[in-house]
Amino acid sequence: MRIRLGNAHNKPQKLILNGTAFQVAAIDGNAIHKPTNLKETYLQIPAGGRMDVTFTMPNHAVRLFDAKDERGGWVFQSTTTTTKASMEVPDEVFKPEEYGEQQASQLDVSADFDREFEMVFDSKLAFFDGMVHHLWTINGELYPNTPMLMVSEGDIVKTTFVNRSYSHHPMHLHGHKMLVLTRNGVATTGSPWWTDTLNVKPGETYEVAFKADNPGIWMDHCHNLDHATNGMMMHLQYDNVYTPFSGHTHE
Repeated sequence: MRIRLGNAHNKPQKLILNGTAFQVAAIDGNAIHKPTNLKETYLQIPAGGRMDVTFTMPNHAVRLFDAKDERGGWVFQSTTTTTKASMEVPDEVFKPEEYGEQQASQLDVSADFDREFEMVFDSKLAFFDGMVHHLWTINGELYPNTPMLMVSEGDIVKTTFVNRSYSHHPMHLHGHKMLVLTRNGVATTGSPWWTDTLNVKPGETYEVAFKADNPGIWMDHCHNLDHATNGMMMHLQYDNVYTPFSGHTHE
């Protein structure tokens, strides 16, 4: 069995697969190198994130459900005899930074980076569009005043995410995929972890890298879309790439 789980919600979802050992085969469509069996482990999928899970169907029930909806979800049966699967919620969370087997990455980050950026996430209460809102800032600014990340085609880019706010921020870079280098100062040790939606929890710091190989002007924003609406959005722009459009939604 292979199931692709996609979170269309605005907040992280805690999903549990009980009744059999399983593997995480891919994250955001990027294959995991030599995934290993997991059991009594839950998956936390950020807003906009995807995970592929695989398992061999046993001769008893397997249950996939959301921790907030223990009576819902799906039950898989391999026989006509109905059996029950556990509704227990495990304590252990899946850790992609440690999962799978190491392998040389497609992205060589051994040399100096061509560009380095830091994005610091904060929150504040202020007027926005004529009303009081809880606003979400990047480096102290709200969209459209957040600065562009400027790159040239072929650049190897490192970005540091620092979350000083009290909320999760699944950061989504359009048009590219990011290689996670470190989490809270500790280097990743598992399979190369490629993602396009990286959930940065309160107090966390991540370093990621990507290759600027897709010229354009690309959104880079929090995938909690209410956060993006209230300021947490910016753009990645390539040198010598322009747009005929101007203006923004908040006048």
